[in-house]
Amino acid sequence: MRVTLLFNPGAGRGDGSADELRRVIEAAGHQVEVRRTSKSGVAGALREPGELVAVAGGDGTVGRVMKLLAGGSVPMTILPAGTANNIATSLGIFGDAARIVASWSRGEVRRVDVWLARGPWGETRFVESAGVGLLGHLIHPEVGDELEGTEEARAEARRASRTLPARERRVELDGRDLSGAYLLLEAMNIRCAGPNLWLAGQARAGDGKLEIVRALERDRPSLVALADAFGTSRATLPTERGSRLRFWCTAEELHVDDEHGTELGGWKGEAEVEVSIGDMHVDVLL
Repeated sequence: MRVTLLFNPGAGRGDGSADELRRVIEAAGHQVEVRRTSKSGVAGALREPGELVAVAGGDGTVGRVMKLLAGGSVPMTILPAGTANNIATSLGIFGDAARIVASWSRGEVRRVDVWLARGPWGETRFVESAGVGLLGHLIHPEVGDELEGTEEARAEARRASRTLPARERRVELDGRDLSGAYLLLEAMNIRCAGPNLWLAGQARAGDGKLEIVRALERDRPSLVALADAFGTSRATLPTERGSRLRFWCTAEELHVDDEHGTELGGWKGEAEVEVSIGDMHVDVLL
């Protein structure tokens, strides 16, 4: 295949491996063009993408590539190189680069849905999750900018799961009222989010449904246990499957993938946010 390798030097494992990855891909019989890029430069790097786009980066870069390739005919794959690697983990892509590249010839192509979040700022696509509560807290500029990596984020998640106040919130899923005092509300397209917090073990990224994960005040012990475990246990929080979620929140509480509500164009007071299936998907070689 003609492979375009997008390499993010700023990803969790650092620079220095682009040439090695090129050699691994060429050794498997493929033609490869390496394009180094940051998260903000992904669109330019995807011009003339070849027959397969291989992304060596973290969830931010991988998610942006997915959203940009959605609706097109070129598939992509992942060479995990970030700190959390939630998307790759959820899709079952793991191991060293040589092993992953060798598996391309026998791998399956899976459809991954790209969802839409709509609110006062307009419309934003997402691949991982959108919601309010614990994960929104972790990427809030006043919190997230102080966290240096996955371990610091996990420590903050453990602390916040015990101390974060529950907020009374109006929530509707496919017309059903799920309002209550929420610690966490996440519309999950994949299985884990944030600093490898395994929230939705039954999520299937290409089935046209979201796994709605809910933690109310009464679920705090389960949320604490989940934050303490990080990847060693499966989700024990209440979940609902659906295709259209509506909730009301402030910009300070919201996140859509790795973007905080204040970065989407903050607004005053509470407003409605709607999450629903879009008309696009991306094909991922597993």
